[in-house]
Amino acid sequence: MEKGTSAMHRDEPLVYSANDVKTGEGPILLPGVLHPKSVGSVKLNSTNPFDQPLIDPCYLEEQDDVDTMIRAVRFVQKLLATDAMTSFGVTPEPFQFDDCPHAMDSDGYWEYVIRHVAQTIWHHCGTCKMGTDDDKTAVVNPSLKVRGVRNVRVVDASVMPHLTSGNTNAPVIMIGEKGADLIKLASLPIVSSRL
Repeated sequence: MEKGTSAMHRDEPLVYSANDVKTGEGPILLPGVLHPKSVGSVKLNSTNPFDQPLIDPCYLEEQDDVDTMIRAVRFVQKLLATDAMTSFGVTPEPFQFDDCPHAMDSDGYWEYVIRHVAQTIWHHCGTCKMGTDDDKTAVVNPSLKVRGVRNVRVVDASVMPHLTSGNTNAPVIMIGEKGADLIKLASLPIVSSRL
């Protein structure tokens, strides 16, 4: 596939499974890029607020993201070859792609696999970046208010400028709690002018 494209049409995630030859049981390892360099966009489709937005995730647009995934696959292969894993009879079961033009287990082969079956972990963020007043790319201020629009706040993962290194659940709960506190405080006449 060409650079900047991804075929995210298959049902299987990029999984490097390994099975115990006796029981058929074993670990499933899911390598991923925690801080991708590929950055997508969400744009307005029209002036009608009911029209669907134009969403372009730009998955794997940056070659460095693919290279990182290949390094992760190589790490998993080394991990599965350790005495700890082999002592349990764990053997890797790599993907088989008959139409892949590259030699099995080559970097080209893994790039082909990654571009065809890698999936998102659905932790999108950053579409309404929070920032200070001097940050012209920020959509909301530190009080989560949308700049240039009255009485609108964004209180979810979209205000996070960058993806966290772990699950986004806890940070989003904290953003929600902070947003709720800001909204409650703003309803008090004494402090509402500051928020």
